[in-house]
Amino acid sequence: MIKYGIFALLWAICISVTGTASAQSAPSEAVARFYKGKTVYVISPSGTGGSIYLYAQLVSNHIGRHIPGNPNVVVQARPGGGGLTAANYVSNAAPKDGTVIAELHPSSLLHPVTGKGANYNPREFNWLGSVAVRSYVGAVWHTVPVQSLEDMRDKEYIFGGSGVASASYQYPVFLSYLTGAKIKVIAGYKSGGETNLALERGEVQGRGNYYEGFLATNPDWIRDKKIKFIFKIGADHPDLASVPAATRYATTEKQKALLRVLEAPLSVGLAFYVAKEVPKDRTIALRDAFKKMLVDPQFLAEADKSKLFVNPLNHEKIAKVVSEVFATPPRLFEELEAIIAPK
Repeated sequence: MIKYGIFALLWAICISVTGTASAQSAPSEAVARFYKGKTVYVISPSGTGGSIYLYAQLVSNHIGRHIPGNPNVVVQARPGGGGLTAANYVSNAAPKDGTVIAELHPSSLLHPVTGKGANYNPREFNWLGSVAVRSYVGAVWHTVPVQSLEDMRDKEYIFGGSGVASASYQYPVFLSYLTGAKIKVIAGYKSGGETNLALERGEVQGRGNYYEGFLATNPDWIRDKKIKFIFKIGADHPDLASVPAATRYATTEKQKALLRVLEAPLSVGLAFYVAKEVPKDRTIALRDAFKKMLVDPQFLAEADKSKLFVNPLNHEKIAKVVSEVFATPPRLFEELEAIIAPK
């Protein structure tokens, strides 16, 4: 009886496991059938030449191997408005079947509450994960005779930016508010690549950018000391130990609260998502594919070769940051908008 009982128990477990496996494999098979022969688009919210586009390209090169059905994957650039164009497209006009994966331009996280024209809600996005949480810096060309923001109070200094809703506009303007530095941002450049060319040609004297972005696109500028870093904001980096942090200049409780809101996009980094309407089984499959991609040796080898910093964040933590920042009192968003809005 005991022996029979054990065999019966083992058989029951076997049936249970088999049943569970069958239940789990059914959705996977359905997802594989859907994606087989399809093309998935990875939307970059920035034009070619900058690190944001390069990260979208990196994901498009490798995530397809991990999506059931192994669809073809291509990158598609939809620049404009510091990510506004791409986010509006994904939330409204793009297919909602799981064939469109979007990269969040960090600046676009706050557009719905600090700007105009945002027809999307980041709290409703189905997050897949973030490839890299990065440090943001303000840099000037080596010939500009300043060493700090305090040195920029005597006259106007021109920075380049990719739009008034972009980090390259908002962070330098906010640091001007905190320190009294006279920074004017020309926000007419279409991409980070164009802004870098403007800096190199002397059209502008400085720009805001991700430190890892400089490492990816212009590492010689850092190696040869062609640029000087005058502030950092968000996540830290070992190379930036001597660069003053934005927190140093936020001295009042209101300034500190405003800075926390402005740093929220940096806390989620280069996050990827799909629209809220994408079926649950496909969203789960894409999250799993994204997670597997992050440890794929081929993905990591290309990232290393391209000097693209990988510092992941999972979808739950991204959702938590987004939820917290949108719980900020409206009056604080209004005050922030008044500071960083074009004058």
